[in-house]
Amino acid sequence: MEQEPPPTDALFEMLDHLQELDTALASDVVIAEEELSELQRQARAAPHRRGGPGSRDAQKYRLGSSLWLYGFEHFDPQELTGILAHPILLLLWVGEIALRAPKAPLGELLDEALSDPARASFCKQWGRVIEWRYRKELYNEEIRSFERSGKTGANACWRKEKPSKKQEALISTLCDVLELADPCLKTKGDAYEWIREHGGNPSFWEEPPLPPEWEIFL
Repeated sequence: MEQEPPPTDALFEMLDHLQELDTALASDVVIAEEELSELQRQARAAPHRRGGPGSRDAQKYRLGSSLWLYGFEHFDPQELTGILAHPILLLLWVGEIALRAPKAPLGELLDEALSDPARASFCKQWGRVIEWRYRKELYNEEIRSFERSGKTGANACWRKEKPSKKQEALISTLCDVLELADPCLKTKGDAYEWIREHGGNPSFWEEPPLPPEWEIFL
């Protein structure tokens, strides 16, 4: 009986290639399953989003979906808000990296640009300031108009009451913008003081200075 010839190097190479192909296909299946799961989640959530086609919420969701497609899913929203407020810096930072990686998606380029801690910190603080300016009317209504009424005395009866819905909403907003834990306040007085301290504290809302090495661009 003739013996089978020993495996050749070419055969080993083919087996290795098949193993690599199997691993790659398995990885693609996992990614496809994850993407399908996300699409299914979005479909289930669609009927529960406020408004319908053409509404502001629907438009915001569509815009967010577009950013997701280009690699923005891991971005800090405040950093992104901050850099979009400085288009010259955005173009310079991203353009410098794009020259080295011209085929990279925008999200990847911007992610590398903001890997610099100084840039990320600058953009994040700007994003925080911009976001609070957009929402600050809530603070003006709850605090400043109330202060003008003259009912803010330390012994006022209302201070012992439960926080109002407006106060709870404003506390939630401030916690979101400042990335703070819910203070779980029990009285309207404590809520009022917390909102006044955080909503009007200049250290939270001061525009960050532009580093000297960036001033030549702006």
